[in-house]
Amino acid sequence: MKIAEVVATYPPRFGGMGGVCHHCAMQLSRRGHDVTVFTVAFSPDAPPPEDALPGIEVRRLRPLFRCGDGGLIPQLFSQLKPFPVIHLHFPAYGAAEFAYLAARLRRQRYLVTYHMDSFGDTWLKSAMHRVYDGFWTRLIVGRADAIYGPSREYLRTTRAAPYLRWDRYADILHAGVDPERFRPRPKMDALVQKYGLAGRTVILFVGNLVAFKGLHLLIQAVAKIADPGVVLLVVGSGYSEAEYRRMVVDLKLGEHVVFAGSQPDDLLPHYYNLGDVFVLPSTHSESYGLVILEAMATGLPAVVSALPGPSQLIAEGENGLLFEVGSVQELTTKLAMLLCDPARRRQMGQAARQKAVASYSWDVMGAQLEHELLRLAAGAGGGPARP
Repeated sequence: MKIAEVVATYPPRFGGMGGVCHHCAMQLSRRGHDVTVFTVAFSPDAPPPEDALPGIEVRRLRPLFRCGDGGLIPQLFSQLKPFPVIHLHFPAYGAAEFAYLAARLRRQRYLVTYHMDSFGDTWLKSAMHRVYDGFWTRLIVGRADAIYGPSREYLRTTRAAPYLRWDRYADILHAGVDPERFRPRPKMDALVQKYGLAGRTVILFVGNLVAFKGLHLLIQAVAKIADPGVVLLVVGSGYSEAEYRRMVVDLKLGEHVVFAGSQPDDLLPHYYNLGDVFVLPSTHSESYGLVILEAMATGLPAVVSALPGPSQLIAEGENGLLFEVGSVQELTTKLAMLLCDPARRRQMGQAARQKAVASYSWDVMGAQLEHELLRLAAGAGGGPARP
């Protein structure tokens, strides 16, 4: 079956939503489907090796204009015509609207994965989001043939909640992890030497350097801990990187914070293995936290802000710790508990690995996704009964 995946960003551009879309495409392709990924073209993008995977075509559409990770691509409307089923990863500003119009006007079926709310960082952007939600989100989410997200509980907290039709909710695992790729392994000596990590306890952050990821909270916590044997390794890049670098200078943390930048996909598992503790201190908009799963599979305990999405992956005190959203003090306290207790870190890391292997898998997600898309293509309509 021909299946269209529509997403705002796609590898090699870093981001959890694009990573999930990529795995959706791979799983469907391996099951014999003809998959085309539609995404916005960003000039720095170079075609990754994944573009050449059998059964997957990636079309990077040039936008009329871009804003952040969004881009207006009206040509998407015509290019979606051959596809009986459209899988839309939302939000995708400038693309989602044309996917919706294509599906409704041509009576194509479409499934929405609602990844997260999107917030503006200025009053003007916030106002624009409210206007958008009142019109486009209401239509795109409310009229979807099926919808799923990180969890029912998370979706009930989103701005889209008033528009959701729960009778069309699909029980599909939001994201998974490859436990063979992300697994405990010896630290790569070249990386240890490159970043000066020998003999030091490493706090690991992996993600986009944007405000809602909360890296500023983690930097402040490292300053409070003030342990010469502790270093924060930051893997990723983004709009706020310059601000975070200035913050490190202002707090005189040059010896305690290392910015490694974005890393190629094949090296990412080795970067996870450099860590002793993983931290995701997001303040909002974090619906799931794929990086948490990758850290868990690597055998790292995770310290995570108690947002509805990420917190569902953590059993407090077993495979990680939760802290109050936005609280530097509580983050500092929870981090210190693990930094001073290597035995507890190892125990929690082993539990994290076991949970990732037992409960999360891209193969499980792929089977569930395929089943739902085939059901939609057959014109079954509706979905599981409302809980």
